[in-house]
Amino acid sequence: MIIKQSIAAAGSLFATMLLAGCSAVTFTNPLPSSIPIPAPDPGQLRAYHAYGDSITYGVTLADPATQAYPVLVSNYEGVPVANYGIPGAEACDVPTTEIFANADGPTLASPTIYSVLIGTNDVDMKGTGAYEQVFILCHEATLSWLGVPAEYKVLATNTTVTTAGAGAIDPSDHWNAWTTAGIGSSVSFPITTTKTGPIYLWPRIDDNNSATYSYSLDGVVLGKGSTQTTPAIATENRSTNSLGFIRLAAVVPGRHVITFTQTSAGSNGVSVVGIGSPAGSQSGTMPTVLAGTIPYQLDTGKCTKSSDQPCQEYIQDIEADVNLFSGDGLDVRLFDTRKFMYGTDAEMNDSLHPNVFGQVELSHAVEVAW
Repeated sequence: MIIKQSIAAAGSLFATMLLAGCSAVTFTNPLPSSIPIPAPDPGQLRAYHAYGDSITYGVTLADPATQAYPVLVSNYEGVPVANYGIPGAEACDVPTTEIFANADGPTLASPTIYSVLIGTNDVDMKGTGAYEQVFILCHEATLSWLGVPAEYKVLATNTTVTTAGAGAIDPSDHWNAWTTAGIGSSVSFPITTTKTGPIYLWPRIDDNNSATYSYSLDGVVLGKGSTQTTPAIATENRSTNSLGFIRLAAVVPGRHVITFTQTSAGSNGVSVVGIGSPAGSQSGTMPTVLAGTIPYQLDTGKCTKSSDQPCQEYIQDIEADVNLFSGDGLDVRLFDTRKFMYGTDAEMNDSLHPNVFGQVELSHAVEVAW
């Protein structure tokens, strides 16, 4: 939903920039006048939660609480906002320090609209190549966790979950994951699906835990896993653990049991938050997840019009994840920052961070996908 205040807000912010002595700029990317602007329906208003790094947080802005794109979108839509962006965040930081740290999880009863703008620091700090697979793992874990409502999940704390052998619930930082504690120990999650489709599994990943495990569907072992990734998570913000993701494709409808079994010796086992599926049995409004492309940077950065290959590789990863989950039936959409914000001198405060004008343009990108 896009309402008329967006254009007015953009003009007001532009005037503020001029009064503050900023050089004059031209709004090259206003919201197209041909887009219909329906009045908001108070009965359909939903909370908006924004996840990301310093761009989402609003680093370099005079007042991020009023100038960062999440609050602009909130004002346009007339919905409450929680901006959970943290400067320096990479994809694997998002579940650990932003989602689970805030005990965030959507429901059908109170569906949320999420935006996830991440990847700039992954490109800048880790580059392309081997680490892309770690980025993809954490990005898919984030989109799937936010896209599946609680009613379609079976979490480790659910009374239907059964365990065998040593283990316990880890309640730290709201993970509430069952952690096995001995070779052969297991945890089983029953789930009922209504149509052929995927089942998602959310084990945790941890640089400091070398545990291995197998996972099975209805007693048939489908694969093996490790709690450590190669290369390590090791983000610049010092996250060494995050949410992992396994997708079981084309599971027939019916009642199924997913079992994780520790295959390594020792008390450090596999830690599983839960499982879920887009093919739940209850009806209601699904959460909406808007996944952003990596924004352009100034010519001194790595994501410029003249030298953009590293970021293009990550953008292709992001687009593939959006296509995967939207194809599964989740309400996951792409918001293309590059159709609105071009990383020019007029839009940037430094090589990475948009100024007020650039933030307005990012809000337009979110609005079009909204």
